[in-house]
Amino acid sequence: MHSYTITLHREGQPPAAFTVQSGQSLLVGAEADPRRPVPVGCRGGGCGLCRVRILTGDYQRGRMSRTYISARDAQQGYALACRVLPLTDMDIMPAPLTVPAPAIPPKETA
Repeated sequence: MHSYTITLHREGQPPAAFTVQSGQSLLVGAEADPRRPVPVGCRGGGCGLCRVRILTGDYQRGRMSRTYISARDAQQGYALACRVLPLTDMDIMPAPLTVPAPAIPPKETA
């Protein structure tokens, strides 16, 4: 099985690389790395926690919430790591949410 090297660039820190196997999402590869280079949320494209900006590389992108990735964002290389399948080595950077994450209502106690 082929693998891709994903290099994460964070401001003020040295680049950190992790590996993604062919057919895996960026998030699955990041979760396998003990450093957890990308935040994990719902894993389905709906919460926005794994938002990244893709700097270089080819990829296939699945459906994701327009709340967190607008059409303009997508044109500028923003995506949710859980919905990106690398096709080549890639360079990415974290992209903090520009809208608040959804609130989780408190559990009712009886």
